[in-house]
Amino acid sequence: MAIKLQIKVTCQLIQSKHELKNFVNQRKRATFNKNEWNLFNSIEWVEVWLNIYWLKHWELSFIAVYHCKTLIAIAPFYLQKPKRWYQPRILFPLGQGEPEVSEILSEYCDILITPGYEDAVLSELSRKLKSLHVDQIIWRVALTDSNIAKLLQKTYQYNPVASHARYIIERANWSLTALSKNTRSRYKRSINQLKKLNARFCWVDEKDFEKFTRILTEYHQTRWQGKGKDGAFAHPDFQAFHQNFRKTTNQKAVKMSAIIVNGQPIAINYYLVDDSTLYFYQCGWDEENYAKISPGFALHLWSIEQCNHQYYDFMMGGLNDSYKAKFGCDKVPMTNISINLSPWKLLLQKILNKLNLASQD
Repeated sequence: MAIKLQIKVTCQLIQSKHELKNFVNQRKRATFNKNEWNLFNSIEWVEVWLNIYWLKHWELSFIAVYHCKTLIAIAPFYLQKPKRWYQPRILFPLGQGEPEVSEILSEYCDILITPGYEDAVLSELSRKLKSLHVDQIIWRVALTDSNIAKLLQKTYQYNPVASHARYIIERANWSLTALSKNTRSRYKRSINQLKKLNARFCWVDEKDFEKFTRILTEYHQTRWQGKGKDGAFAHPDFQAFHQNFRKTTNQKAVKMSAIIVNGQPIAINYYLVDDSTLYFYQCGWDEENYAKISPGFALHLWSIEQCNHQYYDFMMGGLNDSYKAKFGCDKVPMTNISINLSPWKLLLQKILNKLNLASQD
């Protein structure tokens, strides 16, 4: 019978931005499984997030795991420490936890582990996690089979429940002809109407990104403000994050597709990009003049057809009623994780918040 050798690993706890900056110099992306690594786990994404959103009373609890001095895993934890004694200490992944009004929606955040070291790393991280003073763990839009889900199951017997789905297309296995008859008919009608307008589809040149982003913002905000909502681009921190991210990555992690009529964009899709995936992130179109010809719908199908990445990722959507399903996506279960480790403290916070509100009336 084969004997399974126990792998000994060591951990480095990084608790300051200065330490994290020094650590970045030794991190090698290729160390980790490319199925787990993605744009939202990248140092570039996290560094811009730290610069825009980090608050002084938060505390890094970033854990790097080594085997024989070789980096084999990272757990990008941080703690939102409370300002008041009765408030909970909440563990988040870096890239999440910013105010809802300005959130950038980092998806698929995870613990990265070199293949073959999963058992040893998760066992050691389980011990480390228990040693942290944490009242609540919040980890949004994670895959149900992610490493963080496995760690929380191991540590707290937490079983994630699928609340959403990832809508993703593997480009090599996708075909327009495989879509439903209604979807293909709608696309054909839209294309015919756009041809009458001499419309052209294109990938936006990098030099025009700032101009197209301004137009996209205008279209997007008009749509959502018409529904009585702020829209994603309303907060200056959201805008600053994406502007800085484009500068940090020299535009290489961003793509845009557009439909142009008479020299004017009437629909724009904004994408984020990594080695394997084109992530659909935001969109906007001229609803006032072109809503009836479905330019946003047509732009998606054109962009999928022209996508030269392995995956076209719509990211999170509803389990059963997302419009994204009509594009021929595979659905991968996702979950919003919330674990209350100090229920009494959360209850006390609710009571005191209510008393504070009552005293202000």
